[in-house]
Order: sequence, then C-alpha cells, then structure tokens
Amino acid sequence: MENFLSLKILDKFRGLFEKMGIDYKVMRIILKTKLVLDSRSALIIENQKKKESGEESISFIRRYLLHLIFGVLLAFFIYFIKDEMIRMIYFSGAFFFMTSMYLISDFSYVILDTKDKKILLPKPIDSKVITMSKVLHVLIYMFRLNLFLAGPSMLAIVRLNGFLAAPIFILEILLIDLLIFLITAFIYLLILRFFDGELLRNIINLIQIMLTVLVTVGYQIAMRMIDFTEIRNIAYRFEPHNYFNPILWFGAPFEILFNGGRESYLYVFTLLSVIVPVACFLLYLRLSKRMESLLLKLEGEGKERRSRHIIENLLGKLFIRNNIKRQAYHFSCAVLRSDRSLKLKIYPALSVGILLPVIMLFNMRMRMDYDTTGGYEYMYLYFVFMVFPSVLELIKYSSAWKGSYVYYTSGFQHTRELNSGILTSVTLRLFIPLLLVSSAIYIFVFKNLFINDIIVIMLASLVILPVIYRIIFDALPFSREIDGSNQSKDFGRYIASLTVTGVFALLHILLNKINIWIYAGILIAALPVSHMVIMPKYNFKGTK
Repeated sequence: MENFLSLKILDKFRGLFEKMGIDYKVMRIILKTKLVLDSRSALIIENQKKKESGEESISFIRRYLLHLIFGVLLAFFIYFIKDEMIRMIYFSGAFFFMTSMYLISDFSYVILDTKDKKILLPKPIDSKVITMSKVLHVLIYMFRLNLFLAGPSMLAIVRLNGFLAAPIFILEILLIDLLIFLITAFIYLLILRFFDGELLRNIINLIQIMLTVLVTVGYQIAMRMIDFTEIRNIAYRFEPHNYFNPILWFGAPFEILFNGGRESYLYVFTLLSVIVPVACFLLYLRLSKRMESLLLKLEGEGKERRSRHIIENLLGKLFIRNNIKRQAYHFSCAVLRSDRSLKLKIYPALSVGILLPVIMLFNMRMRMDYDTTGGYEYMYLYFVFMVFPSVLELIKYSSAWKGSYVYYTSGFQHTRELNSGILTSVTLRLFIPLLLVSSAIYIFVFKNLFINDIIVIMLASLVILPVIYRIIFDALPFSREIDGSNQSKDFGRYIASLTVTGVFALLHILLNKINIWIYAGILIAALPVSHMVIMPKYNFKGTK
C-alpha cells in the first residue's frame, strides 16, 4: 500500500520542487498520507459493497469503464479528421469539457478538503507545501482518468503521426490538466471571496447533475448532430480572437511538426499553451494562503433565504387545504430542495423524460418535413410517463434516511394525508415542469396542431400519478438509505405502471376519433377518485 507508483515517479523531480522553494520531504509525507487514506477508504467501500451484494471488488478498469468508452469513441472520431489543427481542436474541446466536468463532480472534495487544516496549519509548514501537495493529489486522480479518456486518442494520433507524437501529446495532456485545475480553483476562489460555501456546494451539485445527464443521454443527441462526411474535409481558419481560446492552442505544435505549418499564430499558440498554465500555477502558489483561509467558509452551513420559496408556498396554499397534507408537502419540498444525493439521482431521470419523446420524434421523422404529420405524433409525449415509476421509486430514499424514526416515535398515523402531500410536492416540483418543457418543444415543432391533445395528456398525468404511486410505493417516503437505490428494482411493479400508462394512451387514441373532449371530461371526473381513493394508506410498525 505504501509503495505508490505515483510517488516513485515524483521522486525523479525532487530537484525541481526544491528549486521552487518547496520542502519536498514534508510534501511527500503529506501526499503519501492522503493517498494511504484514500486507498483505505476505497477498500472499506468495496468490502461493504461486497458484503451487501455478494459481488467481487470492483476492478480498476471496471470503475472507469464509462471513461474508456468515451475515450474510444473520441479516438474513433478524431482518427478520420485530416486537418491536424481541427483534429486537436475537437480532441482538446471534448477532453477539456469532460475533464472539467469530472474534476468538479468527482474531485472537488480533494480541492476543497478542509479536514487536514486543524492538523497542518498549527505546524511550522509553509502554505506552499500544503498547496503543492493538494495540486499533486488532484493531478494523480486526473492522470488515472486521463488513461482512459485520452489513452485511445493518443494511440490514434501515434498511428497517424508516428511515435514522436506520443511525448508531445502527453506533455500537452499534463498542461491541459494543470490549466483545468487552476481555472477550477480560481473559480472556487472567486465564489468563496464574495459568497458563502452554500452557493459553491449548489454549483458543484449542479455540475454533477449535468455530468450525469450528459453521460446518460447526451451522446444520443451528439452522434446525430455530427456530419462525418463534412468533417473529414473541414480546415482551420485563423481569427484574431482565437488567441483567447485555450482549446485552440494545443493543436499548434502538431500542425508545426507534422503538417509543416509556418504561420506566426501557430508559434504564439504554442507559447501560450506552455506559458499560461505555468504563470497561472505560480499565481496560485502566491494565493495559497488566501485560498486556504477562504476554504474555511465551507465549514459553515450557509443561510437559506425564505424568500426563495414564495412560489412553493403559494402553490401549497392554492392546491392544499388540509393542514396535514400541507405540512407533508412542505416537508417533501424541503427534502427535494436540500438533499444533494437524491437530486443527483432524480434529475438525470427527469432529463430522460424530456429527451425520450424528442429522440423518438427525431428518429421517426428525421427524413421527413415536420409540416407533414401523421396525426399521432402527440402519442410520443406518453413516453414522458415512463420516468414516473423511476422517480417515484427514488422518493423512498434519502441521504438523511435515519431521520425517518420520527414517523414511528411521533405516533403519526395519517399516512394517506402524508402520501397525498408528498405526491403533490413531487407533481408540482418535478412532473408538471417536466411535462411543460416537453409540451413546449412539441408546440414549437408542430405549432398549434396538438394543443388539445397536450391538454388531455396533462390531465391524464394527474390521474395516472396516484395509480403509479400506489403500485410503486411500499415504504415510507425518504425512509431508506440512498445507496440502496442502486440495487435492482421490482420489475413487476415497473411493468404494471407501464401497463397503466398504455391503457390511458389507448383510450386517448380511441376517444380522439370520436371527440377528444369526452376523454377530457372522463379524466376530470376521475381526478378526485384517483387522489382520494387510490392513495395508499398503511400502518407503521409498532403503532396501533
């Protein structure tokens, strides 16, 4: 465990660190301690998963499988580009974006770690040593990520340009990693300078959600937006404002060495690709004391402004008259607003609900004029309902699941009102916006063609949701550990929910041929029955 390969490689550059005025021995001890703690944490997590699921420990390659898949797709893409600058621009852009997202989502806890401050700050240790150990700690993690994100692309570029391209490519990856880290750190520094740590936590959580959405469904849209026949012959054209775009800098050395480029801007790009990361790094070292002091803001919880929830409170008063239901509604809104781990699972599922009908529509009509409709395109909106079971399943879980003991100790038994308030919160906060966004896309595409059908689909969703809630829910809301949501779901319950959706979609088609407003009237009459009769009611264990 103590013989880390990264530390052995780092030892080769000991003289360089000492010339920078850094106590290498102390820095190495700090970095080694961090790596040991990380390795022990990973072993504990893997052993716990092994005990719970009976599976073997997750291998190093399996842990980074998604990164490897993306790296292979990126390598395949850039291999067929002829122009050296364009090839590296596409690679640098994709690599810069993906690495930045992963750095913020997965490695921010390393950049923003404050646990060691109480141990290191009282000691006679230079702040540069602490800062350098943190930078190297992050770069070691990023290097592991780069093996899978950039490794396949390096093989493709070596295949095109020869082995001389390998050391240049590796050096550029290190410079890009350093630049990404420094930009991220400066953004964090700027936020903490003017705001509290709560805003920074919210931004990081938002980036995590965006990354999960991108990995889940983004590639389906990206692959359809790329015209491979045109991109093979595209050539780079210089513009003066390109000097301020770091993504363009890293293609210049390849253009000079392997394509005979002699334009002056190529040499300026090459100098910028080296000077800017190094200069930013030296500035970061000078600001290290200021950075460490601002990080202490993260130890505060931040204050939540009640004014932010005006709409939420207004909707609660408008749609809920029962006091118990209203309390359950506000409780659910508070959890959905503050539970970062739960949001990280819910919002990617909701994004699938927005994109699935759009992708289905795009696939079916990709080569047709949208003005020529078959009359049943509105049925694709029922695909939005496919995410209802998945999202409602997640409402059982929370990162603060241990707090569910209050259900039992308080003697609370109004479970029907509790479930009604929870469902109202989920509907108003998640599902109605989801349907509105999807409907807006269809109105934009088809103008006013399916307005009546969209209104009926909105009514159908309000009737279907309590039915699906009754099928899916077999536990108290927010009462299960969030890690349990990764386990396999009850496939039978999911199929039953889809069957209910299919029945309503079939009724929509049949009654649409007669009069769509007959179906709308049936749905309006079914609304109180659905929400009052079907809503689940059960007793708590230990209560009478």
